[in-house]
Amino acid sequence: MFNIAKQVFNFNGTLYILKRTFKETSMPEDIVQSYKRYIGADAVLKKDGMYYFVNRIDEAQIVEETHLQLELPLEF
Repeated sequence: MFNIAKQVFNFNGTLYILKRTFKETSMPEDIVQSYKRYIGADAVLKKDGMYYFVNRIDEAQIVEETHLQLELPLEF
Protein backbone atom coordinates (compact mmCIF):
# COMPACT_ATOMS: atom_id res chain seq x y z
CA MET A 1 0.00 0.00 0.00
CA PHE A 2 1.20 3.51 -0.71
CA ASN A 3 0.15 7.02 0.14
CA ILE A 4 -0.06 9.80 -2.42
CA ALA A 5 0.36 13.23 -0.84
CA LYS A 6 -2.16 15.80 -2.02
CA GLN A 7 -1.73 19.51 -1.81
CA VAL A 8 -4.79 21.24 -0.36
CA PHE A 9 -5.10 25.02 -0.39
CA ASN A 10 -7.58 27.77 0.37
CA PHE A 11 -8.52 30.17 -2.44
CA ASN A 12 -11.11 32.86 -1.67
CA GLY A 13 -12.55 30.81 1.20
CA THR A 14 -12.89 27.58 -0.79
CA LEU A 15 -10.70 24.50 -0.30
CA TYR A 16 -9.17 22.84 -3.36
CA ILE A 17 -7.02 19.79 -4.06
CA LEU A 18 -4.30 20.54 -6.58
CA LYS A 19 -4.13 18.03 -9.45
CA ARG A 20 -1.65 19.63 -11.90
CA THR A 21 0.17 22.89 -12.60
CA PHE A 22 1.53 24.31 -15.84
CA LYS A 23 3.19 27.54 -16.86
CA GLU A 24 0.91 29.65 -19.06
CA THR A 25 3.63 29.71 -21.70
CA SER A 26 3.77 25.91 -21.91
CA MET A 27 0.06 25.33 -22.57
CA PRO A 28 -1.92 27.09 -25.31
CA GLU A 29 -5.05 28.71 -23.91
CA ASP A 30 -7.29 26.96 -26.44
CA ILE A 31 -6.53 23.48 -24.98
CA VAL A 32 -6.84 24.37 -21.29
CA GLN A 33 -10.52 23.37 -21.04
CA SER A 34 -9.97 20.14 -22.97
CA TYR A 35 -7.11 19.19 -20.66
CA LYS A 36 -9.25 20.06 -17.62
CA ARG A 37 -11.88 17.55 -18.78
CA TYR A 38 -9.21 14.97 -19.66
CA ILE A 39 -7.74 14.89 -16.13
CA GLY A 40 -11.13 15.25 -14.41
CA ALA A 41 -10.47 18.62 -12.78
CA ASP A 42 -13.38 20.74 -11.55
CA ALA A 43 -11.78 24.09 -12.29
CA VAL A 44 -8.72 25.88 -13.61
CA LEU A 45 -7.27 28.78 -11.63
CA LYS A 46 -4.76 31.18 -13.15
CA LYS A 47 -2.30 33.20 -11.08
CA ASP A 48 1.22 34.59 -11.54
CA GLY A 49 1.69 33.02 -14.97
CA MET A 50 0.56 29.54 -13.88
CA TYR A 51 -2.49 27.35 -14.52
CA TYR A 52 -3.70 25.37 -11.51
CA PHE A 53 -5.95 22.41 -12.30
CA VAL A 54 -7.95 21.70 -9.16
CA ASN A 55 -10.83 19.81 -7.59
CA ARG A 56 -13.05 21.65 -5.16
CA ILE A 57 -13.61 20.22 -1.68
CA ASP A 58 -17.29 20.85 -1.06
CA GLU A 59 -17.67 19.47 2.45
CA ALA A 60 -15.54 17.34 4.72
CA GLN A 61 -17.10 14.96 7.21
CA ILE A 62 -15.83 12.24 9.50
CA VAL A 63 -17.42 9.09 8.09
CA GLU A 64 -16.28 6.71 10.79
CA GLU A 65 -14.14 7.29 13.82
CA THR A 66 -12.27 4.29 15.16
CA HIS A 67 -10.20 4.09 18.32
CA LEU A 68 -7.53 1.44 18.46
CA GLN A 69 -6.54 0.08 21.83
CA LEU A 70 -3.19 -1.68 22.01
CA GLU A 71 -2.01 -4.06 24.65
CA LEU A 72 1.63 -3.53 25.58
CA PRO A 73 4.18 -4.94 25.03
CA LEU A 74 3.71 -5.62 21.32
CA GLU A 75 5.41 -8.73 20.02
CA PHE A 76 6.21 -9.44 16.40
